[in-house]
Amino acid sequence: MTIGLEDVRAALLDACPGLQVTDLRPLDAGYTSRQWVADTDEGPLLAKTPVRNPDPSHMRRLIAATRRAADGGVPVVRFRALVPHSALVGGPLLVQEFQAGTPADAVWGAMPAEARLAFAAELGTVVGRIHACTGPWFGDVLAGGEAFTTVHDFLHARVDTQLAKAPGVLPADLLDRAGPALHKAIAAVPSDAAPSLVHGDLWRPNFLLRDGRIGCVLDFEHGRWGDRFLDFGKLDEHIFAAYPEGRDPFLRAYDAVVPLPDDWEARVRLGTAIHNLATAVYFAKWNPEYVPEYIDGLTAWLDRG
Repeated sequence: MTIGLEDVRAALLDACPGLQVTDLRPLDAGYTSRQWVADTDEGPLLAKTPVRNPDPSHMRRLIAATRRAADGGVPVVRFRALVPHSALVGGPLLVQEFQAGTPADAVWGAMPAEARLAFAAELGTVVGRIHACTGPWFGDVLAGGEAFTTVHDFLHARVDTQLAKAPGVLPADLLDRAGPALHKAIAAVPSDAAPSLVHGDLWRPNFLLRDGRIGCVLDFEHGRWGDRFLDFGKLDEHIFAAYPEGRDPFLRAYDAVVPLPDDWEARVRLGTAIHNLATAVYFAKWNPEYVPEYIDGLTAWLDRG
């Protein structure tokens, strides 16, 4: 569906009666939604409609996870309105405040060494604050959604869901090895692991910088109550694989907020293996050219034993 600026303007006015829009322009940001910035009498607002997941409950989860992170002292956006279905844009419409800033990936290449180290440490504090937010169950952040009593039930179900989608994505021999190995590693996770808020998409584009500091954490659309070490897979892939010197300051700052258990390294490796499985399945639909690197990552974890 082609969405024109006048369609977006009309949808905004439907969502926010009485709003005065003085300017409206598209924003080229993100992969999973179309976005527009509106200058209004209430200040700048961002309107977004999903491209990949049109279920309005997906946006309700985004809002719920973001608000819970805000309760934990994480800098996030505030929301203005949610329209479950707008005929003008052909799906849900979310209206939120527009946060000025520069995505960390846009300035990473020019960032001096000391600024990168400072970012890594601040990142540890921010991620620690996200994970310090604990929930009543494992699973959906919305009441009435998928909920598990124990970390084992949650992780076993998550792995089984991805394995069910993996035939044709993973080579058959790898699929045969992955299931038993992942379930064995899950069984070793301590049973007293608490459900933490998990962001699910921690990479540099989702951190807005202002004056070199993290001013806002974006896009909690994959947020859930889960095992906090699931978040480390994407962090390591997109930040610390190419910047290993930042991992120690990150971990020190993180540990100061939410202490790392004695088995944290094994938990990180398991989280990374689950990340590789889930991302291979996800990209098989959207970007199949990326799948081999996640297959390689899962294979390396299995070979390590």
